[in-house]
Amino acid sequence: MTAASTEVMTFAGGALLAFCIATEIGRELSFKAASDGAAGQHAYLWSLAKQPVLWLGIVFWFVEMVAWILVLERTPLSVAFPFMTLTYAGVPIAGALVLKERLSRSQIAGAALVALGVTCVGISGL
Repeated sequence: MTAASTEVMTFAGGALLAFCIATEIGRELSFKAASDGAAGQHAYLWSLAKQPVLWLGIVFWFVEMVAWILVLERTPLSVAFPFMTLTYAGVPIAGALVLKERLSRSQIAGAALVALGVTCVGISGL
């Protein structure tokens, strides 16, 4: 058993976890914006590679990976992983706010239920 598996989440671990959630949401928004920008182009992959927002998403991906490793160093996986799944609610909501995608009432209710359930599971590990 590692030291992190016997500890509760620290402030630093919580802040890093929130950062991971934010960067994952940013990554998904970046990838979606890049794919939208390249859509319909003759040489799709080349057009996609020329999208600066794609490269921003790749940077988010790398930074998140490093931050996630630091989270796991400080926080039990049984606490960190459930909170990380808040991205399942955060990505659609961010897509609606930033990319102006439409969400149905059912999708909004589902996102709220996911957030509530994940919070319950994560807090129970604290």
